[in-house]
Amino acid sequence: MIPQYNEMYNEVLHVLNKHHQLRVRDMVDEVSDVLHLTEDERNQKMENSHKTVIYHRLGWTKTYLTKAGLIRSVERGVYQITPQGENILSSHIHVDDDYLMQYEEVRQFVNRHNEQPENQTKPKESTPLENIGQSIKMISSRVSDELLDMIISKDPAFFEKLVLDLLDKMGYAYDKESIISTDYSGDEGIDGIINEDQFGFNSIYIQAKKWNRSSVGRPEIQKFLGAVAGQGGTKGLFITTSTFTREAIDYAKKQLQVKLILVDGKMLTDLMMKYNLGVSIVQTYEIKQLDLDYFDSELV
Repeated sequence: MIPQYNEMYNEVLHVLNKHHQLRVRDMVDEVSDVLHLTEDERNQKMENSHKTVIYHRLGWTKTYLTKAGLIRSVERGVYQITPQGENILSSHIHVDDDYLMQYEEVRQFVNRHNEQPENQTKPKESTPLENIGQSIKMISSRVSDELLDMIISKDPAFFEKLVLDLLDKMGYAYDKESIISTDYSGDEGIDGIINEDQFGFNSIYIQAKKWNRSSVGRPEIQKFLGAVAGQGGTKGLFITTSTFTREAIDYAKKQLQVKLILVDGKMLTDLMMKYNLGVSIVQTYEIKQLDLDYFDSELV
């Protein structure tokens, strides 16, 4: 029998500890060997999907171990154990859901999908429809995290193009020719311009800032405001993969002459999910209920 994703934490740690690093496909094979899975079990497919069950479940196993900081991605599709993960193995600790809940990032990941108080780690019994809703939220959140990691791994030029593609999908551009990627020397704080009408009476000035960790502060927003105002603009959009400080947010809200909108990494990936940029739909389910109007209708 193929174990559930939360029953393979230790196996993943052991195989990653054995090898310096592993690609996901090799990890699946190694864990399958440790679990002595049969050929039928290794090849068992998910319903309505080309992915195998073991591949799918191990995907969630590595998600939780990564959130806990016990393993890490060293490049796309390649993982290795962290020193913290090595310490877990050397201490002979059995890793399960209860153990992982001691990590703040794991708790945040779990609690933002459960309609339960944050200090409640075990969800109460839910209806099947509620379970579906929570599962969809959790899947979407994982894809959102993966999206942000992928964006950060790309170069700044790609990020600027991504931002312009997103605004095009959102319907802000008049046409394809109205999306302008600027090549200002020194950047001048403007990475793109979108004309909302044919004549360019209404333009949105954009800065796309790809930062990994540190938050964007008020000085960066002030420089961007100056760049927009210097072009005679009245609309500015600042998008980052990171976050904004409270001072930066408050400063943007106070501006009257130029309308400034700030989009952080979380909002960016939410918008990409909503407008299907960089993601694809892999499965769709229909949920049906009785049509009482049909049964209440009288014969004519």
